[in-house]
Amino acid sequence: MRGFAFAAFLGVALLLSSGPVQAVSLGDKAAAIKGDGLDGVRVDLGAYIGKKVILLKFGSIYCSTCVTSLEDVARIQKKFKPSDLQIVGVNLDVYGLARVKRFYRGYNSIIKYPFIVDEKLAASRPFDIQSIPAHVVIDKEGFVRYISTGASPGDLKTLEDVIGRVIKGESGVEKLMKEQPLQVFLPSNFSKTFKDSVYVVGTSRPGSKLTLSLNGGSQQNITSMRDLFYIRTPLALGSNYIEVQVVDEQGGKINQGIVIFREPKIGTGIESPFPIYYFHTEKNESACKKCHDLNPPDTGAQGFATATQFCLGCHKELTSKKHVHGPIPVGGCAPCHNFSSRPHRYEPMASGQDLCFKCHEDKRKELVKTFLHGPMSAGLCVICHNPHSSDEKFTLRRYVGDLCTMCHEGVKSASSRKVAHKPFLEGNCTGCHDAHSSLRNDAFLKTTPNELCLSCHTSLTNMTHSHPWGVPPKGDMPVKLDKQGNLACLSCHIAHASDDVKLLIKGGCEKCHPPGMATPSVPLPPPAGG
Repeated sequence: MRGFAFAAFLGVALLLSSGPVQAVSLGDKAAAIKGDGLDGVRVDLGAYIGKKVILLKFGSIYCSTCVTSLEDVARIQKKFKPSDLQIVGVNLDVYGLARVKRFYRGYNSIIKYPFIVDEKLAASRPFDIQSIPAHVVIDKEGFVRYISTGASPGDLKTLEDVIGRVIKGESGVEKLMKEQPLQVFLPSNFSKTFKDSVYVVGTSRPGSKLTLSLNGGSQQNITSMRDLFYIRTPLALGSNYIEVQVVDEQGGKINQGIVIFREPKIGTGIESPFPIYYFHTEKNESACKKCHDLNPPDTGAQGFATATQFCLGCHKELTSKKHVHGPIPVGGCAPCHNFSSRPHRYEPMASGQDLCFKCHEDKRKELVKTFLHGPMSAGLCVICHNPHSSDEKFTLRRYVGDLCTMCHEGVKSASSRKVAHKPFLEGNCTGCHDAHSSLRNDAFLKTTPNELCLSCHTSLTNMTHSHPWGVPPKGDMPVKLDKQGNLACLSCHIAHASDDVKLLIKGGCEKCHPPGMATPSVPLPPPAGG
């Protein structure tokens, strides 16, 4: 987006109503939507219905086309009398309303019409707005005469022509609704998922070059096959604005955008009341069935390999990594997925770790330990493991050091210190910590800190180390002691990283031995193995 940095969260919220909202279609009576305006004053579409032609403009401050088309809509407004045309903007952003209002204040000179802040999508849902920017034209009698998505020069020219004809009372403007050169079908707009990536599916002219951008930043390019395109995009936690762009035959850029929210599988603080998005539903598959057979072959004893190849026709990237999850090459997809589940097809045979334990029974015994790692406690093995394939052993989603610091950010910050412990530097977290569960409550250590240290630093003993350890300190000392109150390795050293030599704690020896106090005359031997 030009001149605007994308925010971490788009943050739109669903209308929390007691039942489904009936969508208004072409030719229907327009819904009398209402909502708070940018200035806090209530905006009621009912005040204009039946009195003049209405143009509804739906958009977001994070949608580049929505923003750039504000000037075009202002130009259209100037071409018609205020008594003939009423424009009402509908903004779909609700996270950080102060920011939204501040943004639009920068356009005060061109926005000369009321603007609803659609806090709960109460204004956009009745018109079934599935992508933005979108425009709806309502005639003087209050009937919907024209619906369009996109804001290319051609789109805007047609929109202006339609408004003029509807003002004059002409018929047949519905025929001007041309086939869209770009249409995004999936994922469903204003839905949520727990997955870290989704397929974006739509139609465009055969051979079209498309660009997908995520949250105004990272981009991917793809060429449509026949008139269909699909591309997988990663998702950030929170709201994701996905914008697809194609260049039309005249060189104009056509954009469509959708919003999907990604919730974390565990934890709180990033939630959305959006409905959960499922790809394999009867409605979503209906468009694909025109060209594709979506019914897998027999999955009996002799049919697993065939069924798997059927799935990999679309999902080949799921098994493209170095280590493929065992059931896939042995038994295919059917051991884990229910091919006949409804209303969502291919649902897992069981939820969470119960599915994993069907094969990994040995891991079930770790549940009886006193302290469980968060993902293990939540029963979500897939937080750390990819159930399909990975370039890492045990199909870990990332190299173990990077994987751990995705959640343990405080530990990650230690990597910026001057001296790093060799296992920490190499990301070997599981050398000291148990990844699943433990009988200990000190960060899932495999044994006592002293025993862990000495398992590598084998040359260190009370005889070779000049500083006493394993005994109580003389007086009160501002350092960590073991459970028996004795000096331990971690009394003087930091396990991960330090800004001092030999991984000494902040303040080093002077923390306990101020200048002038007698210090040991025997130099400390260098620790073996770093």
